[in-house]
Amino acid sequence: MANWLETGLCTYDGPEADLPLGGYSKIPGWYPEKVALRWTVMDAENEETGTAEKKTKELTSDDIILGVTLNTKTLAAIEKTYGSNFYLVKAANAGPWLTPEQWFSAHEGTNGLGLVAIRNMRRKLSGDGIKF
Repeated sequence: MANWLETGLCTYDGPEADLPLGGYSKIPGWYPEKVALRWTVMDAENEETGTAEKKTKELTSDDIILGVTLNTKTLAAIEKTYGSNFYLVKAANAGPWLTPEQWFSAHEGTNGLGLVAIRNMRRKLSGDGIKF
């Protein structure tokens, strides 16, 4: 009988397999979207960029989020108090918990905190049981 825990039964190989599953914060109630300066959303009517910038309170359930700008000064203050592992990110197919810097190195220069913030905000905007 095969060891079902080692067969890859839960391996996700879909298009989002390189995105973070989520994360763990040392700070109770803290999530990356709490330090969002602005969100980049799709705006097909903007002929120059095809995008628009919005603050969190301006987002609607119809917005398609393409990016987020996090407040680096706030993140630096948090890191100064809690250390570089104040938030740990986990990949879709498990693996080790990674600091934001480790995620950046391991995942082609992507921002793990930003990706988690986008995912969380999409869920909040869709009314997926998560409240602000």
